[in-house]
Amino acid sequence: MIYSFKIRLLTIVGLVAVSLVIALGRSFQLQVLEGAHFEKLAQSQQQRTVVLEPKRGRITDRNGRILAISIPVKSLYANPKELESAQQTARILAPRLGLSYHKLKRKLSSKRSFVWLKRRIDPELAKALEKQLPKGIGFVDEFRRYYPQRSEGGQMLGFTGIDSQGLEGLEYQYESLLKGKPQGYIVEKEGTYRTVPLKGYPERPPEQFSLQLTIDSRIQHLTEKHIAQGVIEAQADRGTAIVMDSSSGAILAVASYPGFDPNRYRQFSRAHFLNRAVTSGYEPGSTFKIITLSAALSEGLISVDQNFDCENGEYKVGGHRIRDVKKHQQLSLLQVLKKSSNICAAKIGMRLSPHVFQDYIKNFGFGSRPDSGLAAEAPGKLLPAKKWTAVDHASISFGQGILVSPLQMLVAINVFANRGKLVTPFTVQHAIDATGNSLKQIDPPGGSESYRFGPKESKRIIEPQVADLVREFMISVTQEGGTARRASIEGYQVAGKTGTSQVYDPKLGRYSKTQYVASFGGFTPAKDPRVSILVLIRNPRKSLYGGVVAAPVFREIARKTMLIQKVFPEPSQPNDQESIRISRND
Repeated sequence: MIYSFKIRLLTIVGLVAVSLVIALGRSFQLQVLEGAHFEKLAQSQQQRTVVLEPKRGRITDRNGRILAISIPVKSLYANPKELESAQQTARILAPRLGLSYHKLKRKLSSKRSFVWLKRRIDPELAKALEKQLPKGIGFVDEFRRYYPQRSEGGQMLGFTGIDSQGLEGLEYQYESLLKGKPQGYIVEKEGTYRTVPLKGYPERPPEQFSLQLTIDSRIQHLTEKHIAQGVIEAQADRGTAIVMDSSSGAILAVASYPGFDPNRYRQFSRAHFLNRAVTSGYEPGSTFKIITLSAALSEGLISVDQNFDCENGEYKVGGHRIRDVKKHQQLSLLQVLKKSSNICAAKIGMRLSPHVFQDYIKNFGFGSRPDSGLAAEAPGKLLPAKKWTAVDHASISFGQGILVSPLQMLVAINVFANRGKLVTPFTVQHAIDATGNSLKQIDPPGGSESYRFGPKESKRIIEPQVADLVREFMISVTQEGGTARRASIEGYQVAGKTGTSQVYDPKLGRYSKTQYVASFGGFTPAKDPRVSILVLIRNPRKSLYGGVVAAPVFREIARKTMLIQKVFPEPSQPNDQESIRISRND
């Protein structure tokens, strides 16, 4: 019996010892070998990371007027796992949020621990909801992008998406500067619904950079107004106008009609978002003749005292007939531009070899992006010189067979305002950092793209005497007998050139007989230019001539811009008299 008892006792002691060893081993495994894993698991159940999005940088005009700003808003979310009743919660919230009961119920029945219910809700509604939030419902602080000028400058500024990312325009172009860097911090659960930061609430990350533009809101406003009026009065499809400081290249206004309100961008089609000043190509027509004449003058192929045979209004090149709107016999070089003869422009252009002519065209900025800082710039389209036929050569000489953007054409016109120098346009004066410093250059770390702001060095394209001569011709265009008499402004001398071009129809494989682009580009005061302006009207139905539909828009924009800039009229300058006969030639 004693022996049997000892055996049982030893067995029990052994089992206890083995159990103790196993328990100690498991404890060692949990606390030492797998301790880090379970610590992380516990933290994941008690802690979470919250990301603070920085306030997106603001965009202002040259005078500090706000064009785009981010304002604080609240967004409503739910943790479906903590809801007492998805059905009851949906019934309470759906009418308050303006949402479908069934759609909201599906969200609240999700197996996820976080779902958005409504982003960026009305502040008054948020305030009311905060007082009686159902269990499992909460708010997140976010920002909403706001454009106080509404539709003014909409295509230029663009807009941001639901997560404050730039989607169009300058918002997209300078996304990396405006968006800033998000900052995360860890919070610990306190009770069922409340969370507190482990080390105190961090400050929201500051705006990384804001942008001050060259745009003048006063000039932008009047440009938007007059291009809209011009399109409506011409019964046209759309229009574009650009105003640029002649000497620096600073863009003072850029407008396209019809436009859109970036605060309500979802209500507009994508076609409204296009900044047609830089994205859309068109055949410039007769405004391009100033390029042809200046190239031929620079090469010594024509002279100011030379007369040209206009072939009585019709001239045949390579089986193709070139016509003038009005028949002429002989024209001087000045009259070629003043009367806008296609035939004489073709003859002059064809004196240049294709390669030499192409070089001049490229030097004026055609075929490459203007580098203005505006988003989605198009380079245009220029057929390589080696592929030119005689018809191509002749057509390009008077602005057909080449695609340019309105801004490219304005930059080329502005060469004559600067006595032969090409001035690169720009839209951003400087960036502003979080401490208020103005920056002309930003070199992000990591070798990513650098940013340069402000004016750039000009480049000589043609000699001053050639530019001055062509400028005199351009002045004559706006005087009596010229094609742009309606561009003249009382008290200011204006230099410019009209354009009327046919629109190529790819479906028909030829130029349309019903669609045209009417334009006028110029600068004032002609002898001491302050602003250069291009106005383009697409498919006008009332009249197809640039001197009739585009020149008056130029006049109103230029006249009012001069007054804003305190450049007052001189009584000795030519008057604007509507009673003077308007030439119907281009």
